Amino acid sequence: MTDFSTEQVIPVSANPNQSPASVGGGLTPILIYGGVAVAVIIAMAYFSQILLESITKLFKATNKKNK
Repeated sequence: MTDFSTEQVIPVSANPNQSPASVGGGLTPILIYGGVAVAVIIAMAYFSQILLESITKLFKATNKKNK
């Protein structure tokens, strides 16, 4: 059997608090840290604007036909 009184035990964390430095840089870290969410919000705003413009044109066209 091993005598634990003569050996030094060093605890090691399995999950370090700090993430390792990013390798490569560029667009990947931006997308990882919320860029995808921002891009989705911008795309939704853009397509919502297009949809509202189309609905407005449709209402104007139907109002002209009714008059």
